[in-house]
Amino acid sequence: MTARITTLGTSHGSHTYCRFNTATLVEVGDVSYLIDAGSPASALMLRGEKRIQPLRGVFLTHMHEDHAGGLPGVIKALLKAPDPGQHTDVFLPEVEARAGLEAWLVAIRLRWPSPLVTLRTVRDGPIYEDDLISLEATRTKHLSDRYGPASFSYRMTIGDKRIVFTGDLSSDFSDFPAFAKSEPCDLCVCEMTHFPPEAALPTLMDSPIGRLVFNHIHDPWHGPGEARLRAFFDELPYEFHIAHDGDEFEV
Repeated sequence: MTARITTLGTSHGSHTYCRFNTATLVEVGDVSYLIDAGSPASALMLRGEKRIQPLRGVFLTHMHEDHAGGLPGVIKALLKAPDPGQHTDVFLPEVEARAGLEAWLVAIRLRWPSPLVTLRTVRDGPIYEDDLISLEATRTKHLSDRYGPASFSYRMTIGDKRIVFTGDLSSDFSDFPAFAKSEPCDLCVCEMTHFPPEAALPTLMDSPIGRLVFNHIHDPWHGPGEARLRAFFDELPYEFHIAHDGDEFEV
């Protein structure tokens, strides 16, 4: 089965003149899944003519605002005009995030709680499975785990296809997910803000990746800087792309 991946938003911690915060939509058949929900995720789905009602799962890599700030808007859109039988699981990477999110949903006068949305917590290992996909998580070092696991990478399996979403990583790239280094994936969506390109190149050269998409793009690589970033990775032994808002990829 073919999956369509849309990089709705591709910026780093702040919006820029050409990029919004990070959100990536995966469409499989008639349903969809969202990896991160930086703002304005629901508006970008609407602008891209992506219906929100088929959204089965939302998976946040961590709770920084540029990855989670659009989640209340996504939930509002899910509740506003539901389809029969509609339901969405929302996975939060920290237990403490639930109370704050629910308080805000009540504060903005949504009908909450709702049977349309279930809040869950991410853990290491398999976290989600339905009739089309399965998803597993592994911790990264982007956020301190002093109070428990807080930041994650994901691997989505769709039939015989695998897609890796790195989420945000550490400055030395040492937490690039092991399942992307040791097992082939058809597509890897990798952030490009928190480390210098030269730190990532050796690992990416040796990883069995079919195609690489950089998102979460740092300021130096916007506009004219994109050519410089591309030059860093020209020797990769596989196809790579520097994503822009609204780009689509199929696997």
